[in-house]
Amino acid sequence: MPRTSIFPRIQRVLAGIHLRFAGVTQEQTKLARDRLRLGIANVGFWVLAACSGLWWLTRAGGDALDLRALCVIGITAFAVQAMFDLIGGAWLMPGTRPALGDFFRGWFRGALCHSMVLVVVGLLSHASFRVSSGFTLAVFFATLGLALGRGIFLRAIGGASMTEMPWDGGNMLAATASDPAFTGGFVGFGRSARSLWPARWMEGFPRAWLAVESRRREWQISSGSHDRTFIVLLGWNLLGTSLGTIALALAQRAPADALFGHACWMTLWAFGGLLVLPALSRSAVFAADRAAADAGLAPAGWITRFPDVTGEDGNSDAAVQAIFYPIPSAETRLRALEHAPRGPVLGSLARNNLYYSCATLTLLGRAVHCNVGRPALWVFPPAA
Repeated sequence: MPRTSIFPRIQRVLAGIHLRFAGVTQEQTKLARDRLRLGIANVGFWVLAACSGLWWLTRAGGDALDLRALCVIGITAFAVQAMFDLIGGAWLMPGTRPALGDFFRGWFRGALCHSMVLVVVGLLSHASFRVSSGFTLAVFFATLGLALGRGIFLRAIGGASMTEMPWDGGNMLAATASDPAFTGGFVGFGRSARSLWPARWMEGFPRAWLAVESRRREWQISSGSHDRTFIVLLGWNLLGTSLGTIALALAQRAPADALFGHACWMTLWAFGGLLVLPALSRSAVFAADRAAADAGLAPAGWITRFPDVTGEDGNSDAAVQAIFYPIPSAETRLRALEHAPRGPVLGSLARNNLYYSCATLTLLGRAVHCNVGRPALWVFPPAA
C-alpha cells in the first residue's frame, strides 16, 4: 500500500469516532474521541519503540546489553508512560476529574506497584532463560501468579479494598474502586470462582439491573467461560513467546539481549492481540446476555445503561468497532438477543489480555484508551 494512502484513512477513521448512547453530551463525545486518540498514540509509540528495539537487536554488530542498560531502558519506559498517564488520568478523565494532588497520589502508588510487578516478571524471565534458554516457564508462572493474585494486585495497584456485601440471601464480593468505568470481574477458578462487583453498583443501581448482571456472571462461571478465558490467553501468550524465541534466535543470545528482545517481540504480539482478540470476545457477551434472558429476566434495561458505566458504546465504523471495542454496542447486543448465539464462546479475551500481557513484559495493558492513567483498570479493565 502506498504510504500516502495510510494517513487519509487514519484521519477519516478518527473523524468518525463517536459515542451513540442516549444523553451523551458534545463534551463527553469529544472526551471519548480525545481518549481514543491518546490510546492510539500511546500504543503506537510502544509499537514503534518495540520495532526499533528489534531492528537494533538484529542488525549486524549490535553491542551487547548489560544490567545497567536494562535499568536505563526500564526507567525511561516508566517516565514515558508517566507522561501518557498524566494526560489520560488527570486531563482526559471522564466524570469528575480528581484534584491533581489526589491523582498523583493514586497514580504513583499504582505505577510503582505495577512497575514492581514488571521487575519481578523480568527477574523470573531472566531465571527462566538461564534454566531453559527460553521464556515459556516465566510466562506460565507469571500468568498463573497474576490470576491467583488478582485481588491482591487490585488493592496494591488500584487502591481498592474488597468487602462482603449482602445480595440475594448471601454475600457478594464488592470492591471500593473509585474509577467510574471499573466493572470488576472474577477472582479464582472453577466453581469456586467469585464475581467481583463495584461497591457503588450495589448501592446505586436498581435491583433488576443487578439481577441481570448477577445471572450473566453466574453463567460465565458455570459454563466455564471464565476458565476458558485464562486457558486461551495463557496459550496465546505461550505461543507468542515460543515463536519469538525461535524467530529471533534468542537462545543463542546473551541473557540481557534475549530479555530485551523478548519484551520487544511480546509488545508486538500483544499489539496483534489488540487487533485479533476483540472479534473473538463478543460471542461471550452475547451468550451471557442470552443466559440472562433465558432465566426469565429482562436484560434490555441493563444493556442500554451499560455504555454509561463504561463510557463507550462501540462505533458505527466497522473497522474501529472491530479493533477498539471488544464490548459490542448496546444496539448490537439488543439485536443479538433476538437470535441464538453463534460460534464458539471462548471468553472475554481482549480486555483480560490487557492484564495478563504484563506477564510478557509489555506496557500495552496500560497504554490502551480505556486504561491509560487509570490504575484500577490496569488490573480489571472494563468488561461485560
